[in-house]
Amino acid sequence: MAKANVLEKNSGNYGGLPLGFRKLPDADVTLSANDSGKAIIVVDNSADRTITLPAEELGLNFEFWYGGTDADGHDMIIDSGSNSNYFIGGVVHLDSDASGDNIALVESDANSNSKLQINLPAAGTMVRFICDGTVWYVNGQVVSTTAPAFADN
Repeated sequence: MAKANVLEKNSGNYGGLPLGFRKLPDADVTLSANDSGKAIIVVDNSADRTITLPAEELGLNFEFWYGGTDADGHDMIIDSGSNSNYFIGGVVHLDSDASGDNIALVESDANSNSKLQINLPAAGTMVRFICDGTVWYVNGQVVSTTAPAFADN
């Protein structure tokens, strides 16, 4: 009889949970394929920080969590490095100051946006990227007083 929650080959997950985590330093960072499948924890930074994804490879996946309790005073920028390796999908913005629209969808242009700027993230921010070998699929939620934005390199 097959065991429930069996680790699937190359899945990077067991029972839907990330395999380990990596807490990023207060610096710009380039991730490696070895970080795939891990929760990438970003805490309060002293300046805007850019996180560069590794070279595209089928099955790479990264889940970014904001690990602070108060909103960060700086932005987290996730960059694929090339407009040829763009983002498809989007994130739900949960406006934490509750002035105006409280929930809004923010989508990539699905043809060249290769950066996602997460402005002033707060607790509850979680965004996932999965690569098909060429492009990155993105989905998640951003809790912030300022909406996130997709852009080209």
